[in-house]
Amino acid sequence: MKLFRVKINNKDLNKKLNNVVKYSNGFVDGIEIQKIVLMNRLAEYVVELLEKYIDAQARGNPGSLHHVYEWGATGSPAARLFKINGSASKNIIVITGSFLPSSSISDTATEPFVDKANIMENGIGITISPRDSDFLAFEADGQTVFTMNEVYIANPGGDGVAGSFGRVVEDFFDVYFTRMLLKPFIDELSTAEEFVQYFAQGARSGYPVGVRAGQRYINSAGVIVE
Repeated sequence: MKLFRVKINNKDLNKKLNNVVKYSNGFVDGIEIQKIVLMNRLAEYVVELLEKYIDAQARGNPGSLHHVYEWGATGSPAARLFKINGSASKNIIVITGSFLPSSSISDTATEPFVDKANIMENGIGITISPRDSDFLAFEADGQTVFTMNEVYIANPGGDGVAGSFGRVVEDFFDVYFTRMLLKPFIDELSTAEEFVQYFAQGARSGYPVGVRAGQRYINSAGVIVE
């Protein structure tokens, strides 16, 4: 039986092992440093995708979502009567929204229905009274109706309008968000290829390389909004 000997430079080995530990710590810190960037980026993607999703749903279902756009422009980004905002910390993303006032005039009116998005979405009944005239004139079932009395409309916007905007937003987060946005991010982050890619360099240089690798790992996750 032949014996062999291996000469190991303990000083060099210990240095590399120490650098590997520092590299690993740096990688974790790099992720933490870049985490807020990822969360802000994700918040931006959520807002942009949600807006595009609502527009697409409105074009496909104008009868139920016309109230959150200016008259005659359902589904147009330039005619939205809603504003969605996203903000983020390292641990949470907050999405908020509000309805905007309408400035357009419908074909059957002489002035804007300013709060139409909010009123129609929440199914708020309205009473219309004559103003600068002794009677009201409006279309009903294809005929022009004249009346001197107030007119109460229990369901402005028509059947299927109240709550439709809220339902679309819920559908987005329940289905579309998970499949089209969140899953690609998770898939990108499921394997830390950057850790392996920069490992040899980290064994030589330690912590700073780990930080850069961790930041690049976070930056590798992304979604293109089309």
